[in-house]
Amino acid sequence: MLAPLAVSSRAEPSPPYEDTLRGTNLYRHAGLTVHCLNVGPLAANCYLVAGSDNQAVLIDPGAAPESLLRYVKGTGVRLRAYLLTHSHLDHLSALDELAAALPADVAMHPEEDDWAFCEKNAWLPAYPRTAPVTVNRPLAHLQRHTYGELSFTVIHTPGHSPGSVCFWFPASGIVFSGDTLFAGSVGRTDLHRSSQFALVRSLGVFLMMPPDTVLYAGHGLPSTLAVEHATNPFLRDAPGTAREGQKEAP
Repeated sequence: MLAPLAVSSRAEPSPPYEDTLRGTNLYRHAGLTVHCLNVGPLAANCYLVAGSDNQAVLIDPGAAPESLLRYVKGTGVRLRAYLLTHSHLDHLSALDELAAALPADVAMHPEEDDWAFCEKNAWLPAYPRTAPVTVNRPLAHLQRHTYGELSFTVIHTPGHSPGSVCFWFPASGIVFSGDTLFAGSVGRTDLHRSSQFALVRSLGVFLMMPPDTVLYAGHGLPSTLAVEHATNPFLRDAPGTAREGQKEAP
């Protein structure tokens, strides 16, 4: 059973802001190590995913660039890429400083380009405007990427934002869902550029993954898709839940 994260999702007062990791946890899956690093007042999860060959990717560096840089360097991994599930400030704000200090591929869906580095995508002091960074790995639906032992598929899941994606590591049985799907809930759709209709459609992709797939979301605790199928009211109502030839439970 997955251990709970020692973090809180409660937003904190703006000043003062400390560049620190709110919490860290380690999980292992079929040769991969997942470092969950909770950062920023909005308590977003940044994930360092490393293979036994020491190659790694960093998913959603949302805040605390100095602390994240020290942590990544301290692990001794070879960082190959920064992967963005979407461009909201709590998932992106540390990218510019990290990419300058520790260069690697930058991967994001093109539909996030217009928001990622714009003036409005900021909330001081914790989330300053992110300086433009070259995205040299534009992401697309069902695109496959491999960095050493790290092999994953990009799943485009618009709704919370138009270019939201999930990173699915099928061989290791894990998926990083960003703000598309949480344990017990889903991402907000009352934000600029979000769509409730698109999000409901996107949730259907989780019904095609094995139920023992471990869910690592952009906020909150890890879960499994089996648990979410059974208890998450949003996933229960997703398209495709009622299989052909099967009846809904009364």
